[in-house]
Amino acid sequence: MRWIVAVVLGSVACGMSGCGEEPVARIPVRPPGSPPARPAGQAAASDGDETIGDATTRTRQLTGIRFDVPVDWNEQPKSEFYEAKYVIPSEEGEMVLTLTSMGGGIDANLQRWIGQFQQDPDEGPRRETLRIDGAKSEWLDVRGTFRSRVGTSPGPHENWRLLGVAIPMKPRPFLLKLIGPRAAVSGFEADFRKFARSAQLDR
Repeated sequence: MRWIVAVVLGSVACGMSGCGEEPVARIPVRPPGSPPARPAGQAAASDGDETIGDATTRTRQLTGIRFDVPVDWNEQPKSEFYEAKYVIPSEEGEMVLTLTSMGGGIDANLQRWIGQFQQDPDEGPRRETLRIDGAKSEWLDVRGTFRSRVGTSPGPHENWRLLGVAIPMKPRPFLLKLIGPRAAVSGFEADFRKFARSAQLDR
């Protein structure tokens, strides 16, 4: 009788402690409402204003607005003159994109950009309306000789093109300015429109 009791007690002890078995991996339970875990090897955003989008973009949060930024764009150091600046590679030459909110109104800023060009008499600036997340925005297209500085090059830059977008926001409009060699900008125009339309306004 004693040996029967010992066998029974030993079986119960092994059943509770799992003796002789591999440990069972425990899957952590994510509390409701918490963000999903990042895939292994994926780094967190460095400064809290950038998050991972899909495999080719990052969501960049700026003042009152956010964009899906392609990961192959080279972001430049921050400056008091813009909120974000990117150098965009192209076989026809590099393009520069700046994004910032700016006072003075939409028309005044677009006219200032136009004034940075020496245009051919038969090719004036072109403007149209572009919807950005429901906001009626302004699209600007200017071509000619760009007379302002780009990076360390003072110019003038012949046969260049500028594409700009002005989004009405409060207290100041938000501006996107793409500048570069005309051939490069022409080949990139559809992608730039897509990028501008990826914007989501904070409401």
